[in-house]
Amino acid sequence: EMGRVLSSFLITFFFALIVVTSLLCHCVQSKTTTIDNRVPRLDVHGNIMDAHDGSIQKIGDVYYMHAMEYGLCKEPPKYGCDGANMPSKCGFRLDHNISIWTSPDLSSGSWSYVGNSIDVADRPAGIVFRPHLVYNPRTKLYVLFWNYDGLYAVAAAPTPAGPFKLMNPNMNVTRQTQAGDFAVMVDDDGKAYIIYSRLYKMSIEELTPDFYYSAGGATYMFDEFFVEAPVFLKKDGIYYALFGWCCCYCLQGSGVLVHTASSPLGPYTLQKGGDLACVANTTLTSSFYHVDPLIASRQIGALPTPDQGCQYHNASTTSVVRSQQNYIVKVTDATGFTTWIWTGDRWQQAPDGIKGHEPQFWSPITFNKDGSISKLHWIDTFSFRV
Repeated sequence: EMGRVLSSFLITFFFALIVVTSLLCHCVQSKTTTIDNRVPRLDVHGNIMDAHDGSIQKIGDVYYMHAMEYGLCKEPPKYGCDGANMPSKCGFRLDHNISIWTSPDLSSGSWSYVGNSIDVADRPAGIVFRPHLVYNPRTKLYVLFWNYDGLYAVAAAPTPAGPFKLMNPNMNVTRQTQAGDFAVMVDDDGKAYIIYSRLYKMSIEELTPDFYYSAGGATYMFDEFFVEAPVFLKKDGIYYALFGWCCCYCLQGSGVLVHTASSPLGPYTLQKGGDLACVANTTLTSSFYHVDPLIASRQIGALPTPDQGCQYHNASTTSVVRSQQNYIVKVTDATGFTTWIWTGDRWQQAPDGIKGHEPQFWSPITFNKDGSISKLHWIDTFSFRV
């Protein structure tokens, strides 16, 4: 009798264990998202998103994007930077919004417009570029930075959805005035560091505990000249600073130079093997325009900007992904596996010639065992788990 009871108990126990295991496996299942670089990214209403050169990160259960909104003006007919001298000032207007978007899985068609992060009237007057959001674990506030007219402004809000309140209209970075693109990295100990370009040179310095000011003190200077569009991150104890050659809305895109260090303030070592993105035009499988259905679908007069981006060192090179670096998105699925997604802005490549409809290129990047990053390649589509 005891044997039958024990046998019955064991059967029931193992059956329950199977059910619980099945439920747990179901709970940790991740959703698959597919990115298609051949078509524009859409919002939940099926409209092309007007979102560029911003930061993307998961906060809570959704991904937040804080990005520039350039509007519906026509792209310059020749070089992207020509917009500054056009009557429309396309790409150089004073009323560009810093827009907030959310998505549950980063897929096209899933993005919802949240609103404007800060009203134009409530921020310093100027042409705004490259907004960047971070979380301050000490103040428990979300801190938003942006570059305008060679200065950096800082705003804060209790939630990533804002609205944000201006906290500092002019950050006191060591190399002040005529500052350019930047990025902010928050380390594991809660300290924040800003990497920024000024007069075409890149440097790093620490911020104050509230993230509103530069802490002064040590500054690390990189050797390269004529660089911008940095990304600053930490992975497996290694600090990465990635940036490329200046590219004022340039059609050909720019390169990606990788520097690594064991400390946020360096010293940094340039990764061997050269640029991750710039390639000789002869290595492309077809002509620059023909390989891309987004821009092959319309007749455009846009031209690669001489002496910028990949052409800064060699006029016969082009970015293999026709993009300028924007941001690297960290995507960790329910099992704990992380995919790092490189994103770049594809200037002068809108399918309809509208500045705000210029697309982005997204691609997973590979971190090798030695800490190096593999070269970028053009891919039409890819999938990942979120």
